[in-house]
Amino acid sequence: MNFLAGVDEAGLGPILGPLVVAGVAMTGPEGTDPWKALARHVAKTKHTKGKVRVADSKQVNQGPHGACRLEETALVFWTAMHGELPASLEELLGRIGVDVAHLRRCPWYEDLALCLPRAADAGFVQLHGALVRRALDKAGIALVDLALRPVDVEEWNDLIADTDNKSRAHFRAYSEVIARLLAHAPARFEPGAHGHLVADRCGGRMHYAGDLARLCPGATVTTVTETPEVSSYRLHRPGGEVAITFAERGESRSFPTALASCFAKYLRELMVEAMNRWFCARVPGLQPTAGYYTDGHRFLDDVEPLLRDASLPRGRLVRVR
Repeated sequence: MNFLAGVDEAGLGPILGPLVVAGVAMTGPEGTDPWKALARHVAKTKHTKGKVRVADSKQVNQGPHGACRLEETALVFWTAMHGELPASLEELLGRIGVDVAHLRRCPWYEDLALCLPRAADAGFVQLHGALVRRALDKAGIALVDLALRPVDVEEWNDLIADTDNKSRAHFRAYSEVIARLLAHAPARFEPGAHGHLVADRCGGRMHYAGDLARLCPGATVTTVTETPEVSSYRLHRPGGEVAITFAERGESRSFPTALASCFAKYLRELMVEAMNRWFCARVPGLQPTAGYYTDGHRFLDDVEPLLRDASLPRGRLVRVR
């Protein structure tokens, strides 16, 4: 059986809201392309009625129905893996092992009872989750892990203070997810089988060999190529090799990377909605924000009196970088 894994993130650029890193790990027969195996229920290049789309989340989330389509993708695969829908954001976070109590030091995360799904039809999600699960079983493909790592603003600012570098802070969270996925790689590969993890490139960073060596102390790391577009490595372990690729547009290269992109974006959108709901309930007429620079500063100007009156630390809401 081959091992395939993918890592991507959402929310590196905004000044408000969390960074979310997501990872997906799968196993399947040699030569199996999950997009082809799931073609009856999953689209790659464009939205198709009756199917969910697994692609770069920016593409899935386009247009007036983008939020619904993104949610359909995430929750259909969640249901295929877990057998049922999560009832709320809190349940989703709890099922993947996120420390909800830690998040709740931010008052806007005290109430995580956002009912799910938000926009998608629950019947569609449950039916297609069962169909995708059946197609995966028929193809011999297993979804072995879904990792979601939200980094709230205060934690992000702490990482920046500790590393004094946005790229290193970013990779700190990235590496946690990579390590978790690699733990699912077979201890010993069958003859002819292989492992491959594709991660979307961390900004403009090109060199990862040293970080991978520290991340996997029992393995030997060989650099295959390092270019502005692709950095590739071989992780040599006693049981076999795992190829690790950091690439621009990794979502187009790898099904699990594309699915990770959708999960990362979906969780970030839910957490930003929770933040907006908390502030809008306390500031009459406040318009929600997606957290990007220009509109984020508009939002901050509007909530400044509340932050001051409630003695809320600015570093809990606003990123330093």
